[in-house]
Amino acid sequence: MRTQIKNILVPIDFSEKSKNAMNLAAQMAIRHEAKLILLHICPTFNLIDRTGKQVIGAETLQENLTNAEEELDELKVDLQIDHNISIQTIIKTENIIDGINELVQTENVDLVVIGTGGKQNLKQLFLGSNSYNVLLNADCSVLLVPETFNQTFFKKILFPVRVKSELLEKTDLSILLANKNDGDINLLGVENVNALQNIKETFNQIERNLQLKAASFFSEFKSSDDNAKIIATATKENDCVLILLSDQDEDSWKSFMADNFFKKIINETNVPLFIVKSHLKKINNKSERITSYDVSLPIPG
Repeated sequence: MRTQIKNILVPIDFSEKSKNAMNLAAQMAIRHEAKLILLHICPTFNLIDRTGKQVIGAETLQENLTNAEEELDELKVDLQIDHNISIQTIIKTENIIDGINELVQTENVDLVVIGTGGKQNLKQLFLGSNSYNVLLNADCSVLLVPETFNQTFFKKILFPVRVKSELLEKTDLSILLANKNDGDINLLGVENVNALQNIKETFNQIERNLQLKAASFFSEFKSSDDNAKIIATATKENDCVLILLSDQDEDSWKSFMADNFFKKIINETNVPLFIVKSHLKKINNKSERITSYDVSLPIPG
């Protein structure tokens, strides 16, 4: 990602968890002097029955669009009463990933801030979660905000070092966030007992970099067979309110799905996860837009 955070995107579905994420994003926008973009996705579903008769179509879509515009305008007005920031509201009718990634390109979005419902079982995380879908497919960094998280500053930031990729970006970002929040960095080296790659040397280099840049930080190094548990425990013991990870914090997404690394952290902590992506990911196969459902069958999702 770019070292600076100048354009923050918040997907809004008007739920409490999305409004909570929006409020945190607004506070971040103030500190980073960033623009806040509120995005609502209004799907263009045309429901038909087996005879081909349209059950729900253009009139309902227009009503939904009108209602969404009114609600977004209300949120914008309320935010601007309390926050001196630039706010843009956008409504799109494509799926959430296409909508987000289009804005990443056209609006130079640096960060997507999205609310999560907290603890999730495996089925919810992988099949029923917009936040997981965004985490996996957004072409920029993602901040996952638990619905119950109500702090507005990141005073203690946990910076785990467990893989060697994207560490320069994470280092620069940790310093940026600490400076903007008048906070401290908790540098945590985490190495598997039988690790193939030596994290200790990399960890020591990051320590030196933080010292050279006069960052306020505390460091510790631990070995464990359960990295997620070590990270969750360090978060609680050190009162950290943000965990800084990368989308490569597993050897691959395949191993991530097998080991459930992020799921463990989500379920064992109650603080935001900042997932750093250093370069744009290209989505090879865009999600197909669903234009109609057979209402005599169960609606997917």
